[in-house]
Amino acid sequence: MNSIQRALLLLCALPVWAAAQTYPSKPIRMVVPWPPGTPADVTGRVVAERMSAGLGQAVVVENKPGAAGTIGMAEALRQPADGYTLYMLSSASLVAPMLFPSQSIDFNKSLQPVGMMVWSYNVLVVPTSSALKDPKDIVQTAKAKPDSLSFASGGNGTPAHLAGELFKQQTGTSTAHVPYNQFSMAIGDLIADRTNFMFLTASAAIPQIQGNKLRPMAVTGSHRLPVLKDVPTMAEQGFGDFVLRSFDGMTVKAGTPKPIVERLNSELNKALNSAEVRERLMPLALEVDAMTPAGFGQTIASESDKWLRIGRSAQIKAD
Repeated sequence: MNSIQRALLLLCALPVWAAAQTYPSKPIRMVVPWPPGTPADVTGRVVAERMSAGLGQAVVVENKPGAAGTIGMAEALRQPADGYTLYMLSSASLVAPMLFPSQSIDFNKSLQPVGMMVWSYNVLVVPTSSALKDPKDIVQTAKAKPDSLSFASGGNGTPAHLAGELFKQQTGTSTAHVPYNQFSMAIGDLIADRTNFMFLTASAAIPQIQGNKLRPMAVTGSHRLPVLKDVPTMAEQGFGDFVLRSFDGMTVKAGTPKPIVERLNSELNKALNSAEVRERLMPLALEVDAMTPAGFGQTIASESDKWLRIGRSAQIKAD
């Protein structure tokens, strides 16, 4: 490389360097593609508040729900790749390429990982009046009378749906899936015993369990949850291969300058490692897991393979 080429390369790099040095100079948007009050929304708001202090600029959460997170993603991708629009990527969005094949969704090409935020788990719950005692009882009943039992979810492709499909696949049972457009309706009908069981997100299950409205059978993690320490894992109930967890993490539009991504990752991890954030998320059974951008990228890839494999096997389609 001669001196002229080096000079040109330096000139091209100057705008990126200058942007990184002054970043952030205005408020930052965090697009959360799920409704207010959901685990992802709560996580986003808790983390955004802490990151605002570290960045010296407000990180403002905007809810853009719908279509497995793709409406929010489309909004984020309409913005410049300058680090001023963050997008929360969740496991529930990983099946979007299968649900909406015409959209040609490619997370690897469109999004740049910033960092992991939290893992969440599901709890297998039944109405308190249910005659079903444990997961093995569900299997026995479903095999004796195929399709006599039904399980609820907040919609096709959601973690609750995929957990139910994984359960069917691993146990060789046939149970009817009942998707709801509103998560609260799914919980309400389960409490009323209109459906038989549900792999409910732990943060949503906890108040129902504590209020004696739903009875827990098992959690889908590899270990018990501290806030539900008396509830065994699926493995402890004899389902050793049944482990399913969901993530929420931070991304930006592909092409965002590396120094800005690194700054965001640093502030995100500082927030996640703070005692304040951990104390606020722990009661919701949300497990903090700070990562590098590269580490989160690997997680997205491996989790995508797992969720799409379950979805394709079940032939899941959009609602």
